[in-house]
Amino acid sequence: MKYLLLFIIAQPLLLFSQTPETGKPENRKTVPPAHPYFQQEVNYKIAVTLDDTAHTVSGSIDIEYINNAPNALNEIWMHLWGNAFKNRETAFCRQKLRDGDTRFYFAEAKDLGYFKNLDFSVDGQKAAWRYDKANPDIALITLTKPLPPGSRIVISTPFVLKIPASFSRLGHVGTSYQMTQWFPKPAVYDNRGWHPMPYLDIGEFYSEFGSFDVTITLPDNYIVGATGVLQTPSEIEFLQRKVEETKLLDWNKYRDTFPASSKTFKTLRYTAEQVHDFAWFADKRFLVQRDTAHLAGGRAVDCWSMFTDTRHKDRPWSKSAFYVRRAVEFYSEKVGEYPWPHATAVHSALSAGGGMEYPMITVIGNASSGEDLDDVITHEVGHNWFYGILASNERDHPFMDEGLNSYYEMRYMKQYYASHTPIDLPRFILNPEKSGPLLENGYLLLARERLDTPPDTHSDDFTPIAYGLQVYMKTALCMAWLEQAVGAERLDAAMREYYRQ
Repeated sequence: MKYLLLFIIAQPLLLFSQTPETGKPENRKTVPPAHPYFQQEVNYKIAVTLDDTAHTVSGSIDIEYINNAPNALNEIWMHLWGNAFKNRETAFCRQKLRDGDTRFYFAEAKDLGYFKNLDFSVDGQKAAWRYDKANPDIALITLTKPLPPGSRIVISTPFVLKIPASFSRLGHVGTSYQMTQWFPKPAVYDNRGWHPMPYLDIGEFYSEFGSFDVTITLPDNYIVGATGVLQTPSEIEFLQRKVEETKLLDWNKYRDTFPASSKTFKTLRYTAEQVHDFAWFADKRFLVQRDTAHLAGGRAVDCWSMFTDTRHKDRPWSKSAFYVRRAVEFYSEKVGEYPWPHATAVHSALSAGGGMEYPMITVIGNASSGEDLDDVITHEVGHNWFYGILASNERDHPFMDEGLNSYYEMRYMKQYYASHTPIDLPRFILNPEKSGPLLENGYLLLARERLDTPPDTHSDDFTPIAYGLQVYMKTALCMAWLEQAVGAERLDAAMREYYRQ
């Protein structure tokens, strides 16, 4: 996720003296490994319908949970992150208040978001479950009998999700929908135990890998971008028509007002393999571009962009699919080949930074120029490697995604924009020899307030400015110093081996 310098400048000086304490989830203590490393497998089948009058999605979910642990499980922790927007008692709300943002705290009831009609069953039998006492967006399912190693169960529930207004990542603005963290999801269980975590604005994710089979029913004039491979032939043709229409568009005459929703509905099916999340974005106004990335191993990757921003005089989105393509090719060369069939960037509402990543798809906010859009798209596409494929525990170790990714983003910008002027914090490392004093002043300012936080710190223990300075900047700067010491070729070879393993 991208945090822009303008965001930090706009924060009151109060941030420099705030303590980082907030409500913590139950599992904040460090637990030594109980077993050698293993990964669980979680496979999803989800079917939902969008009601764009009530702003809800309703349907059902079946979760196949495969226990690869060497021990039996008696319970399953579940994330219900849509409930982060339910009331003022959530960790999300407490974090926003701590950081000086009261917008959600004073939100109207109609703009809140939450799950309804949850009724969990395990292998067809009604299950006992409860909400976590401290976090309404975490639940615990008690199994009627232990789940042995190598065994599997199917957890099922109907659900209705009231979609909140855009306060963070999940949300809607009018009838533009950003469907992220939108379904019940088991927490990670690994050799350190369970990792239940409440949703946070600053502080990202850690999830189990598996497959997704998702069907979405909605009015047929929506354009949808999603994780996974679209399996609906009529929709594939529909998107190609949109690509051709966009090529012929007179940008001066385009108006991004919301059209009425069609009375006719369509059902789209997406499948994805070996991913740990699924996001989708729906808007009736989207323009669509398509390009193709060609990888050294011979594979081709479809590169899509979907956007509504044609008003800016520089028209930054006019080359957006090309930016996606170039980012995929760059990271594939430097870090390792992109494994999935498509990469997509959508322009949509986002209240948690300048961009946010999900497997195969990223959402991007407004951009002031093509160069700035290229930078944010590249950063977010780059997360497919460190967040999407390597999938470290970002809540505990945020630098392993944001910091490493920022370093390669800076390499990209230095390669294609030699005279690039930095407008957000991580870009200062483009020319470390020129920006050293500025970086040092940032560190000193935090250090004098005793907020110079090490990058390998739990993400909820940062203030927003420390998160940008330490997680992004300090990690990327250290990587730049390492590159100067050993050379880019040796560093890239080491990173490719890390990625391969």
